[in-house]
Amino acid sequence: MWLVPVGAAAVTVVTLAALAAATAWILRRAWPLVIAVAMAWASVHLASAAAERLAPSENGRDVAVRGWIDGFPSHSDEQVTFSLRTERDAEGLALPSRLRLTWYDPPIELRAAMALDLEVRLKAPRGLANPAGFDYERWLFAERYGATGYVRSGTTATTLEHSLARRWLAFRATLAERIAVLATSSDARALVIALAIGDRSRLERGHWRVLRETGTNHLVAISGLHVGIVATWLFFLMRRLWLRAPMMLAIYDIEAASVVSLSGAALYAAIAGFSVPTQRALIMLAVALAFVVSRRAAVMVSGVAIATVIVMILDPLAILSSGFWMSFGAVAVLSTLARRPYPQHSRTAAIALRFREAVRAQWGITIGLVPIIAVAFGELSLAAPFVNLIAIPVFALFLVPLMLVATVCLAVGLPADWLIILASSCADWVFLGLQWSVAAGLGTVTVPGLSIVPAVLMLAGVVVALSAQPLPGRFLGGFAIVSALTNTPARPPPATFKATVLDVGHGLAVIVQTAEHALLYDTGARYRSGFDMGRDVVSPAMRRLGVSRLDQIVVSHADNDHAGGLEAVSAAYPGTPILAARDVAATPADRCVAGQRWQWDRVQFEVLHPEPDANLDGNDGSCVLRVATAGSALLLTGDIEVRAERALLRSQIDLAADVVVVPHHGSATSSSAAFVDRTGASLAIVSAAFDNRWGFPRSGVVERWHQSGAEILVTGDVGAIELVLGDERIDVSATRWRWQRPWMADVPVRRIALRYGR
Repeated sequence: MWLVPVGAAAVTVVTLAALAAATAWILRRAWPLVIAVAMAWASVHLASAAAERLAPSENGRDVAVRGWIDGFPSHSDEQVTFSLRTERDAEGLALPSRLRLTWYDPPIELRAAMALDLEVRLKAPRGLANPAGFDYERWLFAERYGATGYVRSGTTATTLEHSLARRWLAFRATLAERIAVLATSSDARALVIALAIGDRSRLERGHWRVLRETGTNHLVAISGLHVGIVATWLFFLMRRLWLRAPMMLAIYDIEAASVVSLSGAALYAAIAGFSVPTQRALIMLAVALAFVVSRRAAVMVSGVAIATVIVMILDPLAILSSGFWMSFGAVAVLSTLARRPYPQHSRTAAIALRFREAVRAQWGITIGLVPIIAVAFGELSLAAPFVNLIAIPVFALFLVPLMLVATVCLAVGLPADWLIILASSCADWVFLGLQWSVAAGLGTVTVPGLSIVPAVLMLAGVVVALSAQPLPGRFLGGFAIVSALTNTPARPPPATFKATVLDVGHGLAVIVQTAEHALLYDTGARYRSGFDMGRDVVSPAMRRLGVSRLDQIVVSHADNDHAGGLEAVSAAYPGTPILAARDVAATPADRCVAGQRWQWDRVQFEVLHPEPDANLDGNDGSCVLRVATAGSALLLTGDIEVRAERALLRSQIDLAADVVVVPHHGSATSSSAAFVDRTGASLAIVSAAFDNRWGFPRSGVVERWHQSGAEILVTGDVGAIELVLGDERIDVSATRWRWQRPWMADVPVRRIALRYGR
């Protein structure tokens, strides 16, 4: 999804206007100009939204804030994460209107719509920048969070005004609690509350894993599908009833059905909290019903274009959401596949035709959304086409209507116990069926990083395969899609290796790839919130880089920031040999000792530290690994400190390296002058979080590396750093250099000249 840099909004407006005017003149159509105006408006809005975020210079400041929780808090392991709508600026600081906060071990029970007086420590929105994984920074921007932080202390506030939005959220929270009491199991409770209220905070990681692997996660997010289900039910029920009225009224059956359909869908969207997807769905529904009421034949493209423009005007940040592209992509596919119904003389034949068209539509959407899903999520569910063929009707015919009726009954005080129990039982069977599908072993397939050529090839294949005209050889489009999806990123040639130092915050994870092999040095941390670098960052990055088989894992030492993700990585790549320091409790694992050597594809790997008889644990017991070609070398140092550095210097082994991953994240207890000089590095990489509380890398360390002639890059500043080291040149790039977007902090692109040849 292309977006312009923040500073280029004015240029974008002029450029888009010129291109749109030329296109409109050539095509003799006005819609290119309208869409361009909407995109220009979106660009201006993006620039404005970026300017509302907390300035990085205010990071680490403690401020007193007052506000109310404007969503459902997420609870996990003695911490609560929630969104705070601020109602008062801090002294001397204009606060963003929305904050994302974490409260560790809160002394009070946090609930939706609760008013709070807090002392918080804030920082500008920031996320990790890697080849794959969840783009947290973009999500914060799209959700309009102007700052993140954690609560230092706080109490409930009693003087905050009860706004309409706050009262409605409290009402929804009450409904959620009443449903939770009647649900038959934790699985059913999480699902039915998500469908009824839009509260997905009760869905756990296990639930999301099953939903993701079966391609059904879209069914628990109240979106266009759910709004469409409600609108369709109400439209046909109301029309059938209205046609029984006297003729003077019956002639307005379409108008009456449309009003009830849109009103009911709006009510459902309101109960779900008017989330952005439901707002988009309502706009599309309103446009569609307008065409229906007008009783005029309309080209579907016109309706989609009008809905797109309205959405982009009302919510310009919607273009940052993959749901936006999936919603309109699905509508485009359905409009392409739509056929005029043929008269049938047999009820059985009519049913067979409808079933065939439903299967055709399901497969069409599956194929049509492949490019969007592949780019947005980096993986595809093999089970999705089969599971959704059953799951969508179950949700459309039973779960969603049942929960809507039950919720309305609860809201107006009518008995709804039996409806909720019935829906819960249905939800239990749904989860059981999904778990069976996962157990069948279809799972997901990873999509390696797509370059421009495979992406264009895949899009062309989709267009050909789903063409409205019966083009000869349409099946060849399927081959184009498969070819693009199975395309793997180019591996380095023999005698060359690629190293990717991932952005894992305060921690370390380095992927080393040769022509036919791959090694992982350290695995990042695992946090009590449930976030696991090994599962959520390292494994997706390796898959995106085309690492289908991992040949070696090296764990420098047992600290959580280096070994916390080991279990998740081992699960993703079972059977991979582990080489670890003696304090790492991994089974099975070989001990890492100096003198171990091996060669892959004419690239040398050598363990330099610790010595077999060294009595070293913790940081100084870190496994030090040197990776070298005939003309360049990379030194991976773990968390060694001055004591281990002295041992390396005394050993007289070859420490020369063009690139060094700086010991202990740039701590002052490491990178002694003698060690720095001995390496002779041209580039020193620090794996440390942006604006971290320890101040890594320390200024003295930075100065020593600079004095030795080395450039310094910090992963927290520039994102994941990719290196290609060979005999003749070393290429250096960083994620934030390559992908500059409005939601990213401004990072200037630097050209680094390295010394080559040793």
